[in-house]
Amino acid sequence: MKFDFHALTVIAVSVAGSWTGLSVKYDRKLSALSKKFDTCSKGEAAPTSTDSDILSQVAEATKLSNQSLETSERVERRLEAETDTKRTDDDSPFTKDGDGWWVAAPGAMFLIPEGLVIGEKNEDCIYGEGVLSVDSGENRGDNCPSGDGSVTFGDRSKAEGDSATVTGGWGNVAEENYSSVTGGSNNVAGGVYSSVTGGQENTAKGDYSTVSGGKKNVAGGESSSISGGKNNSVSGKEAAVSGGSRNQARGISASVSGGFRNTSRGKFSSVLGGTRKTASNNFGIFPQ
Repeated sequence: MKFDFHALTVIAVSVAGSWTGLSVKYDRKLSALSKKFDTCSKGEAAPTSTDSDILSQVAEATKLSNQSLETSERVERRLEAETDTKRTDDDSPFTKDGDGWWVAAPGAMFLIPEGLVIGEKNEDCIYGEGVLSVDSGENRGDNCPSGDGSVTFGDRSKAEGDSATVTGGWGNVAEENYSSVTGGSNNVAGGVYSSVTGGQENTAKGDYSTVSGGKKNVAGGESSSISGGKNNSVSGKEAAVSGGSRNQARGISASVSGGFRNTSRGKFSSVLGGTRKTASNNFGIFPQ
């Protein structure tokens, strides 16, 4: 039976095409096989090989080609994996020091669009966007920055308004937009742009109002302020109490500087001190 050398030539060309870039050993074997194909294609008898021998060698060459291709693909995948690993290591902004601390590279910048929580997550909190929270003390996971762009430090802190901040203390709440509580305990900043600096159980209810410290003071008027003391209250717009106990500034721009149970009722009125004094008239000052 004569072998179809034209078909065999096609097979040889296919094998040779898949051989490109493979080892020298396999290239030499294919070269020798190709010479036999050339001899047979001219109608001359192959000097040492029969048709069966040629088919066997084609099968062997194909097998070797497939094995070499598989090896080449494995090597390529390994090199790609090593390259990816190296690139990840080189691009990492962190290195571990001798004490096991991960240290950021000098000048590294980090972009965290949604927020960052250090400590434990508060399962009862609906976190705002772009927030920062750091829990401390025994009750970890109790802070709640629910306003967008809000910040909570300390313990059991809540920042409910947008861009509101609680930067320390215990049980403090910044309720309105741009409000802040710096420290202390159980303080509430309840007005827009209001602030409580410290103390205990103080409340800045009016917009732009402030309580600097003391205990159980309430600044309820717009732009009102209480500097300190205890149980003082301000309800007049732009009114102020500087200190003392149980003093009240009710009139617009009224003031009480100190003392006990003093009251400024008139516009621009003031009580400088003493006990149970009242400035009722507009622009009135007590004592004269």
